[in-house]
Amino acid sequence: MKKLTAFLLVLVMICVEIFAVSCQEKPENPAEATSAENETTEAEESTEAVTERLPNNVPDDLDLGGNTVTFLVIDDGFNGQDWKSKDIFEEEDSTDPIRSAVYTRNQILQDKYHAVIAEEAVNSTGTVAKKAIQSGSDEYQVLMCDTKSTLSLVQACLLRDLNSIDTMDMSQPWWDQNMVKNCSIGGKLFFATGDISVMDNDATWVMMFNKKTVNDLDLESPYDLVRNNKWTFDKMYEMMQVAHSDENGNGKVDYDEDRFGFVTHNSSLGAFYYAAGLKVIDKDADDLPIFPEQNAEYVNLVLDKSIKIWSDKTVTWSADRDGYGAVELQEIFQEGRGLFLGEVMQLVFRLREMEINFGLIPFPKYDSNQENYGHFVHQTTALLSIPVSCKDYIKIGAFVEAMAYESMYTLTPAYYETALNGKYFRDPESSEMLDIILKSRTFDLGSTHMFDWGGIGSVFTSLLAKGSNAYASTYQKKIKAAKTKLTKELAKILKET
Repeated sequence: MKKLTAFLLVLVMICVEIFAVSCQEKPENPAEATSAENETTEAEESTEAVTERLPNNVPDDLDLGGNTVTFLVIDDGFNGQDWKSKDIFEEEDSTDPIRSAVYTRNQILQDKYHAVIAEEAVNSTGTVAKKAIQSGSDEYQVLMCDTKSTLSLVQACLLRDLNSIDTMDMSQPWWDQNMVKNCSIGGKLFFATGDISVMDNDATWVMMFNKKTVNDLDLESPYDLVRNNKWTFDKMYEMMQVAHSDENGNGKVDYDEDRFGFVTHNSSLGAFYYAAGLKVIDKDADDLPIFPEQNAEYVNLVLDKSIKIWSDKTVTWSADRDGYGAVELQEIFQEGRGLFLGEVMQLVFRLREMEINFGLIPFPKYDSNQENYGHFVHQTTALLSIPVSCKDYIKIGAFVEAMAYESMYTLTPAYYETALNGKYFRDPESSEMLDIILKSRTFDLGSTHMFDWGGIGSVFTSLLAKGSNAYASTYQKKIKAAKTKLTKELAKILKET
């Protein structure tokens, strides 16, 4: 919700700016001049109202005495240049909105709290962090590791409980409340995300569509389908069947020539699960993760429709399933040979040179009776944590809180600005769809991208990959051992932290 607030802030400010510029033209008569002056004044007052800041609990006398706060962050060797950390440190100002916002934010924080912000980028954040923490080194005060690395540190009991740090308030809107709610364990929270980072936005699994193909084939507008609650698994498959084409007529599937209804890779296996409103882990009254009683009949229905979409290789092309990678996937969509594309939000930035217009939409609902859309965040995201080796964690916690707060008014608006200024999003409807997507994100501790205790999070995806709907029997084979593993791990985490 904090990101949506910042998005609206940017949108209103853009509208105000356009309106104010139009009012600068000299009117032909005094009456118009008076009206223009009044409207300009109202616009200025509106801007002031919109940019009024929320209060925060950062101590007024916070002073780090010129000390350096070092963040351990992800380098490009982890998963390529696109996933290199870009939201923690910038050495100089830039014309790029995100980089400029990071630089500006850091200058404000450094001046106000007498601190120096630094980062060390490494390929294996988990390995480096674990070695440093276990040695008792305080060389990294804040960690921004990838999801799997962060979770391995949680399992090793090497991270502080953010909820126990008095100078941090995890209930504030600059922290992602979906993560705060879904990822706490017995009231303890070992990692977080929010306005302090854009990586969670980049790693959100979304769907895009080719606007030219929709127009050429006279298909229904995906935007209208979403607005009218008709964007479902069945509608998606119906449109995919119309769109696919054996372009060379050889009766074979050729990724470099044919046109497909849906192009993606295997992470979309899990996307259908969350799109249907399902989850692996729930919470009990004590905020402890539990495996919910799943409605096996409903899960099998979701599997049946997902299998229909996924297993038809003439209409669905998965890069890794068919022995290719992200380059070929992007190539198909850029060339206009894919109606729908399932990928992370970050791909929008990589498609900036695409000549054919495309739009952003949520993953479809299972059916129109489903209340909300559903999306997950890929494990390539970076999660913020504070290691137990951080000695002055009270001051560091306050500084991190200040950084997250300041990011709400600098980094997040800059992120949306890059989408709104026409370089990436091609239309205002995509921004509307992004609202829906971010509202419906979930962070599931039991997913394949997180702990996946006992392999329960993998049941749906493995069955879908095989084209099997034997959910109930497969789940029952795994659940006893999974519950045992979950109980033992929770006992260790809660006892030793």
